[in-house]
Amino acid sequence: PFSALVWIVTAWFLLSLPLTIAGTILGRNWSGAAKFPCRVNSLPRQIPVHRWYTHPATIIAITGWLPFGSIFIEMYFIFTSFWNYKFYYVYGFMLLMYVILIIVSVCVTIVATYVLLNAEDYRWPWISFLASGSTSVYVFLYSVYYFAVKTNMSGFLQTAYYFSYMGLFCLALGLMCGTIGAAAARIFVRKIFNNLHVD
Repeated sequence: PFSALVWIVTAWFLLSLPLTIAGTILGRNWSGAAKFPCRVNSLPRQIPVHRWYTHPATIIAITGWLPFGSIFIEMYFIFTSFWNYKFYYVYGFMLLMYVILIIVSVCVTIVATYVLLNAEDYRWPWISFLASGSTSVYVFLYSVYYFAVKTNMSGFLQTAYYFSYMGLFCLALGLMCGTIGAAAARIFVRKIFNNLHVD
């Protein structure tokens, strides 16, 4: 109905828009000027030719394997409880797998950032986000395998339902892992450049 549409637009103008503007102003004023641990050149350097294992696409593809390898057995039980309506009782073990996923994502992202910096590639922020976030791509590929082999779903509606939910789950997992990995890489880069003494 028209009244619901008017209500939504009014709520957006009175709530969302002012909060967005206030958040932008507060964010800019609180962040202040960037404090880099060492001197930064205003002109970006030319990145040397990469070897195959230091190419960003290779690093992103490889670094998703280890975090996925640490959780893929537990993913079977989670998928079974969700899609085959079995009960899932071991929440403590799932919490342990979550902690292991975070630790492995942090370690792998730090190693990937170190490899990039050794290859004189300064584009580490987005690559570190995508490197640990690529775990979700492997989880989605595993969900395709699980759909084809372990479920009895058929038809357009069931397929669309399954893959839309798995797509949302993998998107959330990728954002979570990518954020954790990028934050860890940022802390790592600040630490190593704080220890760098240039006269």
